[in-house]
Amino acid sequence: MKTVWTRVLAALVVASGVVGLVPRAARAGEVSVTVVNVETPQGVKVWLPTGITAKKGDIVKLKLVNKLANDHGYSIPAYNVGVIVPAEGPNGNAEITFTADKGGVFPINCQLHPAHVAGQLVVLE
Repeated sequence: MKTVWTRVLAALVVASGVVGLVPRAARAGEVSVTVVNVETPQGVKVWLPTGITAKKGDIVKLKLVNKLANDHGYSIPAYNVGVIVPAEGPNGNAEITFTADKGGVFPINCQLHPAHVAGQLVVLE
């Protein structure tokens, strides 16, 4: 019986988005996501999560946290979004808010370091 309840609880946690892999809407029409810049054990610098999904018309609020020793960029050119997030420390954060007003798949990149792993913004019609 304990195994059944463990599976049910795990399914509920995943379905609710509590695990943090799928950004959840803070309220109808708003997507709030914390995106963290980290370095993998292989030395690859990446913003996590790499993908963000919103519906057309949603307000997208991103809190960017840079955990690395250098400044890094976060850019979504199709939405004219581009910020430089200061190096780790008390100022190693930035916030972006924009309206997802066009549907499609849009690249996310570091405008300061093009070789860094990028992501995508998916806006559903």
